[in-house]
Amino acid sequence: MEKNEERLLKIFREIFTDVENSEITLDSEFREWDQYSSLIQVAIIARIEEEFGIRVKLLPLVKAETIGDVLEAIQES
Repeated sequence: MEKNEERLLKIFREIFTDVENSEITLDSEFREWDQYSSLIQVAIIARIEEEFGIRVKLLPLVKAETIGDVLEAIQES
C-alpha cells in the first residue's frame, strides 16, 4: 500500500470512529455510513489539507463516492 493511501485511510479511521477499521478501505462508500454528515465532510477536508499540505479542489471531493475517489482528488490537487 502506498504511503498516501495509508495516510488517507488513517484520517478516515480517526474521523469515523463508529466504523470498524477493517471496513475502512479504498472501496468504502463513506457517505453511506451513519456517522457521515456535512460537518464530517468539512472535517475530512480540513484533515486532508493539514495532513497532505495541499489545498484540495472541492468539486472532486464532493463528487467522491469512495475513499479511493478521494485519493484521486488529492492526487489531482
